[in-house]
Amino acid sequence: MKKLILSAAIIATVIVVKAQNEDDALRYSMDRYTGTARSVALSGAVGALGGDFSSIGVNPAGVAVYRSSEFTFTPALVLNKSNSNYYGVKSQEDKYSLPFQEIGFVGTYRPMREVTKGVVSSHFSVGYNRTNSYTKKHYIQGNNLKHSLLDRFTFNSNKNEWSDFYNGLAYDKNFGLLYFQDNFGEYLNAFEYVDTNGEIKFGPQSGINQLTAIDEKGNAGEFHFGGGVNISNKVMIGGTLGINTISYKRGLQHYEEVNGRNYDDWYPKQYFEHNIGFEGLDNFTFEESLTTFGVGVNLKVGVIYKPINAIRIGAAFHSPVFYSIDDEFSTSLKGNFFDVEASADGKEYRFSPSPERYTGKQYGNFSYNFNTPFKGVGSLAFVFGSRGLVSIDYEYIDYGSMRFSSTSTDIYDKRYMDEVNKTIMKTFKQSHNLRFGVEFRPSEIFTLRGGYGLYQSPYRKDFLNTDNKHQTFSIGFGYRMNNMFIDLAYMLRHEKFIYSLYNLDDVDYKETNEPADIINNNHQVAVTLGWRF
Repeated sequence: MKKLILSAAIIATVIVVKAQNEDDALRYSMDRYTGTARSVALSGAVGALGGDFSSIGVNPAGVAVYRSSEFTFTPALVLNKSNSNYYGVKSQEDKYSLPFQEIGFVGTYRPMREVTKGVVSSHFSVGYNRTNSYTKKHYIQGNNLKHSLLDRFTFNSNKNEWSDFYNGLAYDKNFGLLYFQDNFGEYLNAFEYVDTNGEIKFGPQSGINQLTAIDEKGNAGEFHFGGGVNISNKVMIGGTLGINTISYKRGLQHYEEVNGRNYDDWYPKQYFEHNIGFEGLDNFTFEESLTTFGVGVNLKVGVIYKPINAIRIGAAFHSPVFYSIDDEFSTSLKGNFFDVEASADGKEYRFSPSPERYTGKQYGNFSYNFNTPFKGVGSLAFVFGSRGLVSIDYEYIDYGSMRFSSTSTDIYDKRYMDEVNKTIMKTFKQSHNLRFGVEFRPSEIFTLRGGYGLYQSPYRKDFLNTDNKHQTFSIGFGYRMNNMFIDLAYMLRHEKFIYSLYNLDDVDYKETNEPADIINNNHQVAVTLGWRF
């Protein structure tokens, strides 16, 4: 059985639940390159090219390639389409956004234009690049299932692992999603019962239907201050100080109902005969929200070397981003029950709904520190005079080196962080990513572009999503007129992964639940306007 890396959205397996976990670590460490339209059209393969504001974020030495000063900004239109398949039920969800991907200024100083040896020019840059977009929606639906999120809550309760955000909400004497069965000596949930043989049974004979809706929005970005020098038109050296930001919000709704709302089929009739006044669960909704804001700093250094005019070799090192993060977290439950009453002769049963019950929201606030992994980038570009170029970027990231740390002196917080960090090391590995870009210039003022990116899964072997696919396909063009230029690009970001709503692998008396297969296609159109002076 494969080990499952789960969504922390609807699963609690520790006594004190924190919002931060390995899923959050990966989210805040992965870059999804956007930026200028030229960079988008080349799928981010700009590490050895320079002369583009977004290239500075890949290799800071790119600032020293500029021959003049420049100002650019890039708005975009993004459509995210998510398709899910859960127990054979296919669903789709779309979400549009209008992000501002980049704004930047590069200043160039040439002390003497005729100089060709030593320091030919010096440069500085300041601006913003968006490094990731979290805006998307997922809708997951499954029918006729014989397991429930409540099974996870029940199992944790019987292991004495309680959380005020999850099973603690469900086990409320005025709510009833979880209850203690005195005769059986265990906690049961409202979809379960103990039959006459003393065995736990799942109540709804025709199963339950599940609906899960996840709405995410936000972005990660970097404000950077950089500088670089051009030495003899052979070696370009640069560095940046980055101020990184994270703004993320997720809302989740998980709904379960008796399939067909067929109460006659809820329990075997003989069970009703021994439980007059029995109350059954018709449906319930679990809701969760997470709001995250983080600020961090990092350093980048890079070099570009031109052994001959036709070849450029680049290398860059990105330090970890050292984040300080604040989370606001809440969960709630609401449910609808029905009462069962027998007729006087005991041959018929009447079902009547009871008023909806609501737990209210359970709130939590968490502050912590987080370090992303370091990153190494190697680049190679072949420039064919003024006719075009081919560019390749290789990127190395060790996701197993991601680390959380507590901002408090509480020993339990520190122990929890240590456990999460151990899970990260066991779950994630090094990732090797490749990006390819091509430019062709049929005329002096017009350029055609294309690109492709291939990103390796960060998960170790035998973990969920170890075989996930992440690719980018892009095209675009550029138009130059005097000191002004405009670039247009389209990128398709294709990702295929598995999402587990909850895990029942360790619940030996339950059928193991399947995860949902999700294909996410992100369509992006970016336009860059720029002026050189």
